[in-house]
Amino acid sequence: MEIFLHKVNGCPAEMKVEICRCGPEQAEDFYALQNEVRAAMPCPEQFVPDELEQIRSYLSRDLGLGVWQGERLGAYFILRYCGMEPDNYARFMGLPPDQWPQWANADSAVVHPDWRGNGLQRILLQTALRQLRPGIVGIGATVSPENLYSLNNALAEGFEVVCRRPMYGGFDRFLLRKLL
Repeated sequence: MEIFLHKVNGCPAEMKVEICRCGPEQAEDFYALQNEVRAAMPCPEQFVPDELEQIRSYLSRDLGLGVWQGERLGAYFILRYCGMEPDNYARFMGLPPDQWPQWANADSAVVHPDWRGNGLQRILLQTALRQLRPGIVGIGATVSPENLYSLNNALAEGFEVVCRRPMYGGFDRFLLRKLL
């Protein structure tokens, strides 16, 4: 799917990019972008990074979308189908285990600083929702309370805050849900 970015480096621009479903062969690109973006964050604890093998696994079995300009990856989104895995956010929402397979985790949304201001987090979520596995009734997500940009994007897309709790080894997070 082609879209146009209207800002690049915070300046007006018209740049055509493509949103593509990605597989494990793009894992190294996702990993490199994640690390580049995290390193530039003023508060890197707002984003808990994945290991390369985790990303490879997600792109093998879950839904990964990338925003590309030619060979350059500038943004990505990973939606995970966790099923009965203990890291399914449905578990932390208090849902019974028999409902966990009906929920997906909005795992990570990463946008390079050069491409920010184009609504890519929201566009990627909307694109992912059109490609959901059948039977999914809700999406769970987490966000750092200090990451107002991501929090406001999630709220604008219909997520609601379920609770605030420590996650990922003690990091302060809002747990969010979106009913479909």
